[in-house]
Amino acid sequence: MRNPLVPVVLLLIVVILLCELPFGWVSCCFAPERSPQHYSHYVSEQNWMRIRVAETPSQHQRTVHLVAEVLEIADSNGTPHDCHGKLLVYLMKDSLSTSVPDYGDELLLLASPRLPSADDNPHQFNYRRHLHNKGISHTAFASPSAIRLLQHDSHGLMSAVSMLRQRLVQVIRLSSLTPAQQGIAEALFLGWDDDLAPETQSQFRQAGITHLLCVSGLHVGIVALLVGYLLSFIGNHRRGRIVKGCVTLLVIWSFVLLTGMAPGTMRAGLMFSFITVGRMAFSRPPTLNALAASALVLLVANPLLLFDVGFQLSYAAVLGIVLLMPGFQSLLPAITSDEGWRRKAQLLLHKVASLFFVSLSAQLATTPFILFYFHQFPVYFLIANMVVVPFAGLLLGSVILMVALAWWPAVFALLGGVVSAEIAATEWVTSLVARLPHALIQDIWFDPWMFVLTLAMTLLVGFALVRRSWRPLSAALASAVVLAAYARVVESRFAAQSHFDVYRLGNRTAVEFFAGHQSYLLCDSTVAAHPEAINYQTSGNRRYRQAHATTVLPLDTLFSDDRLMVADRWVSFDGRTFRIVDRSNCRQHSMARPHVDYLLLRESPYLTVGELQQQYDFDTLLIASQNSQRRRSAWRAQCDSLDVPYIDCR
Repeated sequence: MRNPLVPVVLLLIVVILLCELPFGWVSCCFAPERSPQHYSHYVSEQNWMRIRVAETPSQHQRTVHLVAEVLEIADSNGTPHDCHGKLLVYLMKDSLSTSVPDYGDELLLLASPRLPSADDNPHQFNYRRHLHNKGISHTAFASPSAIRLLQHDSHGLMSAVSMLRQRLVQVIRLSSLTPAQQGIAEALFLGWDDDLAPETQSQFRQAGITHLLCVSGLHVGIVALLVGYLLSFIGNHRRGRIVKGCVTLLVIWSFVLLTGMAPGTMRAGLMFSFITVGRMAFSRPPTLNALAASALVLLVANPLLLFDVGFQLSYAAVLGIVLLMPGFQSLLPAITSDEGWRRKAQLLLHKVASLFFVSLSAQLATTPFILFYFHQFPVYFLIANMVVVPFAGLLLGSVILMVALAWWPAVFALLGGVVSAEIAATEWVTSLVARLPHALIQDIWFDPWMFVLTLAMTLLVGFALVRRSWRPLSAALASAVVLAAYARVVESRFAAQSHFDVYRLGNRTAVEFFAGHQSYLLCDSTVAAHPEAINYQTSGNRRYRQAHATTVLPLDTLFSDDRLMVADRWVSFDGRTFRIVDRSNCRQHSMARPHVDYLLLRESPYLTVGELQQQYDFDTLLIASQNSQRRRSAWRAQCDSLDVPYIDCR
């Protein structure tokens, strides 16, 4: 018999969706900073601002990151204005003489709000768009001397939670765990990642289980499963489901509070709350309806969450488990034996296979997103997830028990040893997987078309497993063929490329020439000594251009290759000529007027465009970002008046 509430729920979802579309469109098109009360209208060289810390501060190696709501701002004339809007403050830790601000604290801040960096270089990560999707329009650096505490929220809920979190961290630090193990325990239990060792993060990332160190849906799900296991004696009748559901909701949101109510944990808590409520109402709950309802509630509250990577990964993983698991489980043979030991062996094999299929389903559903956003793929994710993730429930329960019984010294010491052994076993498995050859494939080129094809292929495979039909499977194979053909066409296009880019690096200069899959980075000597310092600006473009090898060349080098020759600031690349002009060679004494395709200016040489035309016959002027703002403005105006093509690499 069909559930009579299903049509009602579907009708409610349709109504909410129809109501949400116009409001979501308005919210996305008319950004918050367009409001007359937004603080961005009063930003000047330096502003006094009254702010309130809106999220739990996160500590990093050199700074503390504060997401704050701006309540009041003084303009350039010193006139205060009531306003709103979020600001990301980087508080320097070098000379912190006072305690770190906490959630809800009201502060007086003297800072210079600036727009975050956008895609300043080709295919660079757009940090401005990333923060905009979180409602943050400006960033600011501040020293502790530029901040004054106006009001401490000592009586609020979040203040009490923050104090409790700090006390729990101190309890973990008093245990017998090593510093590295303490960082793992704090991250697993509280989402406190300040003490995580970089080596630990690298190992977990290469093993494909970095989500274990970020409190998210996995941890909330583990807590819900632990509660369900402990209350399994109640039974599955209606009153028992209500009791278990109420206790589960209480524990879930207590755990969300303990983790500092981070956005990812809040999303997971709401998602599992809807699922829990569905189980309270139905013996076989409509899980998809609960997921859809939780997503719609979140998107109504903040439509920009649709573009949040964490939101997409969370729901993709759960949807993958819900949709793909039944199809995978249907492949298992039925339990036919009635004998005791044989039946137990078959049940054990079914549980192991279920763990395998859970990891496989979640990974298949999230793989397109991981490839598209992070351009990497953990090859041995199944090994680590099948061993470590199920063990994470026992580890999390042991950490909670150790902290809860910290008042009993003997038991606290005993549980500390147990937790230490469990974390050591987890680290051993993780390091073993991370050391396997090609454990993590990085710098994978993956564009939106490949993302769409991969996602369609995953959905078709899931549909084929559920319906046991060959048609969706054949469509999935066709998608795979199209994906392979498209990747081959793109690869051949880049194999024959001849392209160059001038990077925007402030007071440094770098030009990268791409000849097929080989690239040549022509740069300052300081950059050549440490080319990894500009990876943030160049790695995205190098990945997009599919450069398999890079040769770093200082500007004063002598170099000759089939397609690139460099000598005395003269560059010849695949039939095109370049001349680099700076203060050291701004005056050419030869009577000849050589022809060059591109003339690159750096270090603000004292030359006008007219003087450059007298010395060189060039087609396009390249203005490096290393030049001063005044010189760049003058050159642009001169190029416009003389009708000279130019590219300003600002």
